[in-house]
Amino acid sequence: MKYVYRNRTSDCPYELTLSLISKRWKPRILEVLAQQSLRYGDLKAALPGVSDKVLSAALDDLTRDGLLSRTSFAEIPPRVEYAMTPQGDSILTAIAALRDWAIRENGR
Repeated sequence: MKYVYRNRTSDCPYELTLSLISKRWKPRILEVLAQQSLRYGDLKAALPGVSDKVLSAALDDLTRDGLLSRTSFAEIPPRVEYAMTPQGDSILTAIAALRDWAIRENGR
């Protein structure tokens, strides 16, 4: 059986799901944006240690995969905000379960 989510296809639902959040910063970005929509600079400030290149690539991936929305405002200076989509909200339960497992198993 083939599992399909947007532009991704896999024979394994686990592989498909993990491909959406597999990079180091993606789950953290989603958890930060679950609290509120943010501009790029505010999001970068909330994620100490992430480089511009990595953050931009992760935001592009998450937006392409439908987990985030990107809204551009026609203002001077231009403003862009990132926010969760319903699909992004729905994957937060799985991310929270992984986070909780890591906290529980830390040091074992």
